[in-house]
Amino acid sequence: RVHMLDTEPFSKTFGKKATRKRPNIKIPDLESMAESAEKLGDTYDDSKDRDRVVDAPDQWDAPREYIFGAGQSKRIWNELYKVIDSSDVVIQVLDARDPMGTRSQTIENYIKKEKAHKHLMFVMNKVDL
Repeated sequence: RVHMLDTEPFSKTFGKKATRKRPNIKIPDLESMAESAEKLGDTYDDSKDRDRVVDAPDQWDAPREYIFGAGQSKRIWNELYKVIDSSDVVIQVLDARDPMGTRSQTIENYIKKEKAHKHLMFVMNKVDL
């Protein structure tokens, strides 16, 4: 237990010349606090609440690589499609720690729809081995 008067004298703690900061209480009593909380509860919109906890989906969409979002994206994708057109086998190297996150669904769908005669091979690799 802290003995406040042992560390600070009464005049500095509770007197007219108190140097301690007082808490800034904006609501004078419990009833007005309950009323303001009720008003705020009526105007609450959960779609705007960024801190709201929601159930996470079983599978997340992987974030796109920065380079594909940069100004060179069309050129890179066109070069990639040229390579796929000229190859017989396409190999996707997946990270063994997160294989679903490192898969390219775009390439897989392209090969299934447009180039069904090509072979798609997955290789699992752990980078730090």
